[in-house]
Amino acid sequence: MPRQGIDYAWHHSLNLDAFRTHGVTFVVRYLSNDESKNLDASEAHLLSDGGFDLVVVWETTAQRALDGRAAGATDAKKAAAQAKACGMPARRPIYFGVDFDAQDHDLPKIANYLRGAASVIGEKRVGVYGGIRVVKHCLDNSVARFGWQTYAWSHNQRDPRAHLYQHHNGVVIGAVNCDLDTAYHADFGQWRRRVAKAPPFPYAAGDYLGTARPDRHCHSGADPIERQSIAKWQKKMADRGWRIEATGVFNRQSARVCRSFQLEKGLSVDGLVHPGTWAKTWTAPVT
Repeated sequence: MPRQGIDYAWHHSLNLDAFRTHGVTFVVRYLSNDESKNLDASEAHLLSDGGFDLVVVWETTAQRALDGRAAGATDAKKAAAQAKACGMPARRPIYFGVDFDAQDHDLPKIANYLRGAASVIGEKRVGVYGGIRVVKHCLDNSVARFGWQTYAWSHNQRDPRAHLYQHHNGVVIGAVNCDLDTAYHADFGQWRRRVAKAPPFPYAAGDYLGTARPDRHCHSGADPIERQSIAKWQKKMADRGWRIEATGVFNRQSARVCRSFQLEKGLSVDGLVHPGTWAKTWTAPVT
């Protein structure tokens, strides 16, 4: 059964309820040399957690695919690294944009560009976006395994092998200016960001990590076992980008970092690492 989705560039404040109201089940997002345009881990987490599948497309300039095999390899390296940083599972495909009315004499160059991409990420992971001439040629010659056809430059024809079909531009859904797409195949390159799992909280539910105080529920680093647990939390916070050292002692700096993190993530702000704060340390998007 066909599925409905959207694609859009640039970052927006997303209204996921509006997406659902319009029947959207998947979102196609960009990878490129422009960070303001690209999908990032936080957005991938938000959409995945909201129940939407994701698809990615690499596009810089409209005619980049005319630059041949070396350009394809260069772009595929960047695209694969960005997709991985967003949490895309290994072996999922990446579409490469051919966003102009390519003519017959352009097709060999486009094919070589995609062969360059395949040399980096593998043939099974290469998809192409373009009009019917591009999609048909690339699928006919097995330089792309996935096709995303746009109605532009397609003369009211759709290749039935195309996995995705972009059929309407400039639609506003929940303040997001987007294009409408239909998926005609069960596998069209979709994925969801895997939600990280937190290690078990090391103490009983009523206990916490905090600065030293006369409370038997508080663990501040008084013994080697406590220091090991605290250092684990501190290291994870450092990995997230906070300025904190994994000393194993929950000092005032740890409390300040904890408060800032709790405020950022909408948690109860007390500077103490309860089970909820501990879990969010591993599972909340890095912002």
